[in-house]
Amino acid sequence: MGTVLENFQEAAKNLHLCELIDLNGNHRIVEPYMVYSSSTGKQLFHCYQISGYSKSGKSQGWKNPEINSFQEAIILDDTFLPRPEYNPFNDRLFTVVYFSIPTIDGRQRH
Repeated sequence: MGTVLENFQEAAKNLHLCELIDLNGNHRIVEPYMVYSSSTGKQLFHCYQISGYSKSGKSQGWKNPEINSFQEAIILDDTFLPRPEYNPFNDRLFTVVYFSIPTIDGRQRH
């Protein structure tokens, strides 16, 4: 079993949903897209949450949680297609990108 980061990236590479479990035991199901650092140096996931816990109360939508807030990432059998609005080329938001999946039209940020 890999680390949280390894499992998130493996799920993303194969377009599999991922279940993230935070340090408090809360679960969320996400479509994994990117791993990046913010302008303040925080390492973050970029994902689309389908269901589960949300601090904001919005259990669906784009989320950018800190990687170190999770204790486990489980690769699920269900797959997803990249969302048309996924844009890894937003340099202002995604300052340093370590990993990203291709967009629906095949473009990829390296």
